[in-house]
Amino acid sequence: MLAIRVPTSGSLPALRRYLALTQTQMATLLGTSRIAVAQAETGTRFLTGEPSDAFSALLATLPLATRQALAVAPGDALPPLPPLVPAPPAPLPRPLARRRHLATQELDRVLAALAPIEARRLASAARLALLADPACPSALTQDELFAAQARLWAGPTAEASRRLLLARAAGLRAELAALDAPTDEAAS
Repeated sequence: MLAIRVPTSGSLPALRRYLALTQTQMATLLGTSRIAVAQAETGTRFLTGEPSDAFSALLATLPLATRQALAVAPGDALPPLPPLVPAPPAPLPRPLARRRHLATQELDRVLAALAPIEARRLASAARLALLADPACPSALTQDELFAAQARLWAGPTAEASRRLLLARAAGLRAELAALDAPTDEAAS
């Protein structure tokens, strides 16, 4: 019987995404090639020697809870809960229905714009915490771009954009809630 190796995700791609690194940046950090990182991520090959040691040292600098979270393979995690499907709202007069439609579309756009900002914000916190650790690999402490991106992603401009999008999303959610609230006529 022929055994087929199924690629699995593990700590390497999880750590790379957690730190918001490209495969090329991770390869540079580990002292190997981008192809070796890609093969290790898909499970077709393993990191060996110095790259493996560098990866272990990098993982060791992270807090225990973070290491444990990164080590959970997607197959081991519980499947996500299915999304709740709300009951369809009561019919609205045409102008209000049009406004609900437009507000829903705008909320989707705002949330889509917010997602990468939130991801960079989390990556920034992870990078800065890693750089503050005395056991941080020297390749990271010497990489000016790694720290500069982290400061930029958590800087005042990024935070202002994030807060404006959060405020816009809150306003649109409030507008949609008001449109979906029962009217006085329906309550009587």
